[in-house]
Amino acid sequence: MPLTYLINIPMNTSSIRLILLAVLSVFLMALVPVTIKYIQVDPWLIGAFRLAISVLGLVLLAALLKKPLIAKRENWGIIFLLGLVFAVHWLTYFYSIQLSTASIAAIGVSTFGAHLLLLGWFVHKQPPHWIEILCVFMAFVGVYIVLPDFDVSQDMTIGLILGVISGFLYALLPLMHQKYRHINGQRRTFGQFFVALLIFSLGLPKVDFDIPRDAWIGLFLLATFSTLIAHSLWIKVTTELNHVLTSIIYYLYVPIAMSFSFFFLNEEVTFNKALGAGVIIVANIIGILHRLRFETTSPR
Repeated sequence: MPLTYLINIPMNTSSIRLILLAVLSVFLMALVPVTIKYIQVDPWLIGAFRLAISVLGLVLLAALLKKPLIAKRENWGIIFLLGLVFAVHWLTYFYSIQLSTASIAAIGVSTFGAHLLLLGWFVHKQPPHWIEILCVFMAFVGVYIVLPDFDVSQDMTIGLILGVISGFLYALLPLMHQKYRHINGQRRTFGQFFVALLIFSLGLPKVDFDIPRDAWIGLFLLATFSTLIAHSLWIKVTTELNHVLTSIIYYLYVPIAMSFSFFFLNEEVTFNKALGAGVIIVANIIGILHRLRFETTSPR
């Protein structure tokens, strides 16, 4: 699939800036699976702490800029839905990391591109081409390849499956943010984080807060860099930038996360893991580029 299809996307200074912000966001988010695997903290505490710091940061920023954060009452249902999808996406991803490995969880969530193609069928009423169906099939073959002993009774396999579910929910978010872009971006971000914070708070009564100092430092770094900064940037770029570009840029997440896992967690990069990741990435990018070709050649 020729990369020249990307030429059909208008490029200007604003687009280049958004692309750079997207790359920075992916880099910061790739720190998440490695940090979570390292600190070994309850997923409910991880989510609640990250979101609490992020919500506080957004409140302080809004106060400094004197901009309201509360969406209009008629948009509260939309905000709640965004927060709910985001919270479940995080929960499934956190448990995926803890049950399997940082790399396998990252590979599982990377199937979001395949999900995005299927969701485009239902949301935008765009029937998939046979090439796109083949790409979706290839992506899930890649998931199967990652674990040569695919056994649903094993934590490693359950973790991978949870990663795939998380990828599906992650694919929903950019479509939702684009659909509801009439709501101010900062209010959408705040609302999504605030609702997710309320949901994660439900699990706190059973959490053991007696964790090492290093774990608290890790949580703080996740909250500031990988949540407040990274997710705020990602919401901005997925709302404003062409979804094809953001989808392709996102696949930097897998090699970055695998590299971090190799260097900081001494995690082995097996042949199956590398091959499965490669199949998923190639399948998703081919599918995305094919969709771009379809959109740019179809009559308006």
